[in-house]
Amino acid sequence: MIRIRPASSEDLAVLRALETACFGRDAWGEEAIEGELAGVPATRCVLTAEDPEAAGDPCDVIVGYASLLAVDATADVQRIAVRPDRRREGIGQLLLDALLETARERGCAEALLEVRDDNTAAIAMYEAVGFAEIARRRGYYHGCVDARVLRLAPV
Repeated sequence: MIRIRPASSEDLAVLRALETACFGRDAWGEEAIEGELAGVPATRCVLTAEDPEAAGDPCDVIVGYASLLAVDATADVQRIAVRPDRRREGIGQLLLDALLETARERGCAEALLEVRDDNTAAIAMYEAVGFAEIARRRGYYHGCVDARVLRLAPV
């Protein structure tokens, strides 16, 4: 059973490892992740997905993480990362649901996100909960892959 919990600075090394495993050259650096954690709770929500049945090493226990920026009426899903060997288990959906619940609790009327045009699994997950494309950023990822901008309203 996957458990969602708030991330802390103690998770930094594992979150950085997840970034590299999930996003390769698009991975955030340690400073970017620290910035997300530093914004909690004022404007940010950073969550981890844990598998309590996994071995004791934090890299085995934390199987995903997600980050949300919530300012005024708009929430922006910054990141959803699931360890590659744990994808297709519903972990990303659990994290997305938790982020959207946080957005609702904070009074956000809409949620936005960007996703690589070639990430069909993520796009399907987002569209299944009601996100719709509102724009494209041509060549956004290293000049060769478009970014889709998606919006969910109401949250």
